[in-house]
Amino acid sequence: MKKILRRSLMLTIAVIGTTTGRAQNAPAGQPCTFTEGVRYSQLVINSRINDFKANTTASGFGMFDSQGKRVAAPNNSKTALDYVPGLVAKAILEATDYYKDNKEVDVRPWFYAIQDYGCALDIARNGKDGKSFDDLNAVKLYFKLQELAASGKFADSPTHTNASTLATAKKRFADALNGISKANTTYAIKASTLAGAAGGWWHKSSYTDQMWCDGQYMGPALLAQMANEYADYTAITANDWDLVAKQFTISWNYLWNDDVRLLYHAFTADPAGSAAKDWAGVSSEKGAEVYHSAEYWGRAEAWYFLALVDVLEQMKAARQEATENYQTLHNYLQQLAAGIAAKQDEASGCWYQLLNHDGTYVANSYNSSYRYTSSPVSNYLESSCTAIFIAAYLKGMRLGLYDTDYTAMAKKAYRGFIDRFMVADGKGGVHLVGCCKSAGLGGSNFRDGSAEYYLMGKDTKPTSTSGSDFYTEGKVLGGFILAATEYERLMDKTVGIKPIHTANADADAAYSLGGRLLSHARRQGVYISGGKKIIAGGNFTVSPSSQRF
Repeated sequence: MKKILRRSLMLTIAVIGTTTGRAQNAPAGQPCTFTEGVRYSQLVINSRINDFKANTTASGFGMFDSQGKRVAAPNNSKTALDYVPGLVAKAILEATDYYKDNKEVDVRPWFYAIQDYGCALDIARNGKDGKSFDDLNAVKLYFKLQELAASGKFADSPTHTNASTLATAKKRFADALNGISKANTTYAIKASTLAGAAGGWWHKSSYTDQMWCDGQYMGPALLAQMANEYADYTAITANDWDLVAKQFTISWNYLWNDDVRLLYHAFTADPAGSAAKDWAGVSSEKGAEVYHSAEYWGRAEAWYFLALVDVLEQMKAARQEATENYQTLHNYLQQLAAGIAAKQDEASGCWYQLLNHDGTYVANSYNSSYRYTSSPVSNYLESSCTAIFIAAYLKGMRLGLYDTDYTAMAKKAYRGFIDRFMVADGKGGVHLVGCCKSAGLGGSNFRDGSAEYYLMGKDTKPTSTSGSDFYTEGKVLGGFILAATEYERLMDKTVGIKPIHTANADADAAYSLGGRLLSHARRQGVYISGGKKIIAGGNFTVSPSSQRF
């Protein structure tokens, strides 16, 4: 039997035509319908590995065949490692690792693509100097890359040997550890600024005395993994687990709202300082100071949530479960998981851009010099936070981290994600849309952290199915691959892997994206056609190409 990946590259998305009676390439933007049994991780990786963006910047990886020969150049405009393609790379390697022993899935092209990215690009200067945790986060990809390179599963490619890959990973780890050490001494909140926040890492050197939810995924989560998995690790302090836990404790104390059960996006230790002067809600009034930003942004919450899961995973591996640090972070995770679950949209299973509002909230105006539209914008269901939430819930369940069973809720969210955010790209693959491209606070642009900003700010415009906004942004891509791989782990464990569908389809039957027999033939929807035989009336056969549970 041919390898699944080689076959899947020849698949075409088809739409069952109710008027033409013929299967044809699905038009761009045609929604997909969730079908149990489809391994969406593979579909999405194969569709988008060479074509996605970091915000609006091209970031696709090179494409390789099973022998490691490059067959398509990278579609990447960035000259250094970046946290967005770094997230996608890490996620693809997670899927590669999971499927590497499955003979029906040829993961070699995936490995070679990420190996090429990791060996070709270095950490940006700001990362090495400790000035930006965003510029360090991509180093996480090297943990799984070095493991796979050393596994013997992948032959040397014509471009990169496994030995050179291991040497590159070792250098990246050394530079990243040095960058974190510099941040810890140079870009951390001083006791003289705010005693309760002393030692908290700034998100970036330009964001003086600020800690963001995002930064906990970029910084301490990386340090925790390095402490466990970097062979030449040298401790920064007397107890680096204390250092990791301190970042979460400081940020939690200033960001968590016990009534709403969510975290504000960020806080400033200096509400009177110029770095946070444009933030909505911040106050320096003596005796009535307000240190945090005003709203609960979905993706910020998601970064913090996944960071807690990842750090607790590392602490368990380091046998830290009996420590006060572990118990403290574990308690944070329980509270945050419950708070996020309470904000899930009942109808779709997804989550909103602004978690403390539903779809009835409308932003009517925002700063005229920094908005992408002057028309009112309603709060919307957002894909990247939904994907990352799913990944965090399912991974946490797999690791036994929760006191509550979130399996059914996460499954509902996963199915809702595919129904709402996965669409045909018009070229035989799929796009993931509905992703807020970016959001932040202050900086060189006016970003005040108000509800109106997150809906109308120039950098927050979501991807869609029209015009220049029709593309897959890397934060939802990486988040979804992580979520899909976790979902597939769960389904394999609970129902087992069923054989590849190899028999010719019945001429009177319609099959779904995963080769599953449908009970609703001739219904409009997006499906995979293997292209072997098209049956009049809107039904078609499926080649032996779709793996199902």
